[in-house]
Amino acid sequence: MEFKVQNLTTSQLKDRLKRDRPYMLVDVREADAFIKGHIPGASNMYDGEVMSMVKKMDKGTDIIVYGSDYCSPNTICNDAAEKFMNLGSKYVYAYEGGLKGWAASGNRVDRSDSSNKKLT
Repeated sequence: MEFKVQNLTTSQLKDRLKRDRPYMLVDVREADAFIKGHIPGASNMYDGEVMSMVKKMDKGTDIIVYGSDYCSPNTICNDAAEKFMNLGSKYVYAYEGGLKGWAASGNRVDRSDSSNKKLT
């Protein structure tokens, strides 16, 4: 069975975050952009521990990546999603709207440092 990156809309992401199944939400923007605002529960890709965690976690755990806006081919978001697939993760999702789409839909945006990384 071949696995590929799947796209999520804002409503699909909201539904996914409510489910009782482990996931990791990864913001692929630079650390300074992450500090200024990110989707609640997200970890920053540029935190070295995130890649270490992904390598160690169950390969069936959902990994959801997002950037500033639309996650399409030839973007850092898509590159990150493919990197996670290459590490053996079976279920990698790209949130289409990015932080801009999340905020524009009236959802909460957190501001903090990247030390809140966790497997949710």
